[in-house]
Amino acid sequence: MKKLWKEPLLHFLLLGFLLFALYSIVNKQNDSENIIMIDDYDMNNIIASWEMQWKRLPTDEELKSLVDQNIKQEIFYQEAIKMKLDHNDEIIKRRLAQKMEFLSNDLATINEPTDKELKRFYDAHFEDYLTPYLYSFYQIICKQDNRTDPKNDAEQILSKYSNASFEEMKNKGDVLPFPYYFENIDANELNRQLGMQFSKALETTKTNGWMGPISSGFGYHLVYIVEKKGPQIPDFESVKKELLGDLEYENQKNLNEQILNELKKNYIIKFDLDKDKFDNEFINFLSSEAKN
Repeated sequence: MKKLWKEPLLHFLLLGFLLFALYSIVNKQNDSENIIMIDDYDMNNIIASWEMQWKRLPTDEELKSLVDQNIKQEIFYQEAIKMKLDHNDEIIKRRLAQKMEFLSNDLATINEPTDKELKRFYDAHFEDYLTPYLYSFYQIICKQDNRTDPKNDAEQILSKYSNASFEEMKNKGDVLPFPYYFENIDANELNRQLGMQFSKALETTKTNGWMGPISSGFGYHLVYIVEKKGPQIPDFESVKKELLGDLEYENQKNLNEQILNELKKNYIIKFDLDKDKFDNEFINFLSSEAKN
C-alpha cells in the first residue's frame, strides 16, 4: 500500500480529481451568481505586471484603468466560455494542452531522484556521458577562396613534404584564420571552429605524420596529430548535475506518456477521411496508433 502512495500517476489522478471537483463547485457558483472577484492576489499581479513593464508603480488613475481592463477581460472571457467560443480554436487548444502538460511536468518533479536512482541511471547510460576525443596537432590549409583546386594543391604539398618538420611545413599553405598548433582541444570545440566533418575525420587519422587532405568549411587541411586521446568514462560525481537534469527529463517524459495513456482510455478516437486520398491500410494504421 505504501508503494502505491508513492506512484506519481496516483498523485496526478488524485490531484486531477480535486481540481475537477473544485472546478465544479466554483463553476456552479459562478453560473448562478456571475461573480467576478478581484482579490489581493489579483491586485498584486496587476501591479507587478505594470511595474515590470514600466519600472515604476502605477498611479491611482492608471491602477483603476488596469482593474477596469481586467474586469472587462474576465467578463468577455466568461461570456466567451458560455458561448463555447473556445471550441475548435487552435491557439486555445494548444495553450490549454500545454497547461495540462505543465501540470504533469510539475508532478514529475515532486520527488527529486535519489543518489541511488542517479547511479542506476548512470550505469545504464554511461556511454552518453563519455568525454569527447582530445587532440594536439599541427595543421596547414589550402583555402577554397584562394585556389582553383585546393584539394589537389593540398595533395601535391603532402606528396612533396610528407616528411617535413613542423617549421618547414608551417608556411606551405595559406594564412590560417586559426592557430597553427592546437593543444588539447576537444572534439566539441573542433566541431564549433572547423565543423563536424573535420572533427570526425580526425578520429581515424593516424598520429605522428602529416596526413590529409581533410576538408572543412575553410578548405583542405593537412594535419600532424601529435597526441590523440579517445573518449573516457567520466567519474559519477563529475556528471552528477547533468545526470539529474537528464533523469528528471526522462521521468517527466515517462509520466506524461502514462498520463496520456490513462486519459486516452476515456476517449473513443475515430477517423472520417476521404478514401480517395487515404487508403484503408493507412486509416487502419492511424486507428491502431491512436489506441496505443
